[in-house]
Amino acid sequence: MSDNWVVGVLQFGLDTWNSKLNEVWTLITQSPSEFKGGTIWNVIVGINGALQAIGLALLVIFFLVGIVKTCRKFCRSKKARTSIKIIYKICIIKSSNNLWT
Repeated sequence: MSDNWVVGVLQFGLDTWNSKLNEVWTLITQSPSEFKGGTIWNVIVGINGALQAIGLALLVIFFLVGIVKTCRKFCRSKKARTSIKIIYKICIIKSSNNLWT
């Protein structure tokens, strides 16, 4: 090329631009498990496993709480007064259904 300093500066700028675009392209196309030796990906996988364990534990806890509440309501219905109320409600619902049909 010529010895013109403007052309040299432009050529240097374009070469730098191309090299940086190549670096960006390799980072974008690189898989997460290969980035920085895979250490960051292993941390992410560990966090994901921990969150899954916490989610499953909460699911089991809420399921058990629901069962306990249901059993507690069933134990309350063993009382005579509560049983009479339930039977009364069932009779009212049955009689109202018979009126509409």
